Amino acid sequence: MRTRISLLLLFVSAFAYYGRAQEKLSLSLEDARLHAQQYNRTLKNAGLSVQEAQSALWESISKGLPQIEVTGAYQNYLGASANFQGMKIQFGHSGSIQTQVSQLLFNGSYWIGLELSKLSLEIAVTSKRKTEQDVIQQVTTSYNSILVSERTTQLLRQNKENLLDIQKRTQATVNAGAATQTDADQIAVQVSSVDNMIKSNERQTELAYNMLRIQLGVNASTTIELKDSLNSLMNEDKTFKLLGEQFDMSKNPTMQLTEKQLELSKKQVNLQKASWLPTLSGYYSYTYKYIKPTLDLSPSSVVGLQASWPLFTSGGTYSKVKQAKFQVQANENNLAALKDQLMVQEKQARFNLSNALDKLNTQTKSLEVSNKVFADISRKHDHGMATSLDVTTASNNLLQVQTNYVTALYEVLTAKTDLEQLLNKF
Repeated sequence: MRTRISLLLLFVSAFAYYGRAQEKLSLSLEDARLHAQQYNRTLKNAGLSVQEAQSALWESISKGLPQIEVTGAYQNYLGASANFQGMKIQFGHSGSIQTQVSQLLFNGSYWIGLELSKLSLEIAVTSKRKTEQDVIQQVTTSYNSILVSERTTQLLRQNKENLLDIQKRTQATVNAGAATQTDADQIAVQVSSVDNMIKSNERQTELAYNMLRIQLGVNASTTIELKDSLNSLMNEDKTFKLLGEQFDMSKNPTMQLTEKQLELSKKQVNLQKASWLPTLSGYYSYTYKYIKPTLDLSPSSVVGLQASWPLFTSGGTYSKVKQAKFQVQANENNLAALKDQLMVQEKQARFNLSNALDKLNTQTKSLEVSNKVFADISRKHDHGMATSLDVTTASNNLLQVQTNYVTALYEVLTAKTDLEQLLNKF
């Protein structure tokens, strides 16, 4: 009976594992972005960094809250004794448990450090937002790459079908004695060449799928089906509308991070200045003596204040303040440089998208013409007015134009994604 139950559990577990391994995802571009936001491992680590910063903030806060410390001690003087005014005092052994409650009353560095911890948390949150934006950009690029690669395969297969049809008709002509075998062989070589291109492109497509799997945080054996098409993503109205949108630099995560780094460096200057200030703390201590010594002169309860003030450090603190100010100047330069860089990047992104749209328009027309030319050469070949070399040349020209067309498609999608990221659209 136990053996049957064990086998049943093993079967259920194996079936469940197989089901997970064979998971299938059908995703639109928006679905893929949302999935990556939830499961991408790099983004998960960014979330952990935020949690770490939250814990560090509480650690900083806790230093200004009451502290309770309990210590225990046992002492044995091994029979030692002492003479006091002719009287022999024998030391035995003693034991005690001490409880001390302390409270920080004033420390300038504590308050500045608290501000630094809060700012570090803000930086972690902004950094997570930047990571999220980068991950979405990567997923979008991979999604587009797959669609473009599949479109390339579709065009190549169509080209192969046309060549196979020509090869079939050419071979019939050869069999009828109206053409030489060389004519059919030339077409066959071209078919083989296109077939190799199809296989190579299919491998590239699978590599793109694997990259998308990594970015989505899914199993390597997960089947992914893309729901969106190139036509749905190549929305010209939305693309041209994107070109007209204003760029708000203040919403850029990189800009926000650099501004917070500058603010952090300014806080560091205040932190170094605060180290000149005194530190004051109070404490209460109670000692319970579970083994009292022979001569006990110390009270059980003590209340006290403790203060420290670094009055002279031989210029060490002053040097630290100067170093912190130098870092502020460096971060100010970084911020100014980033502003200029973002302005140039915005102009370049708009130029790239406009240029890519113009190029796509040209390549679309060129593809239409090349298809007509190839069809015309094919008809002439059927009537003996064009050679197999003419067909091969026309086929190669068509392949080149198709490659240029697909490249133009990818450039538009890439330029659009880059501008969307810069405009903080995702």
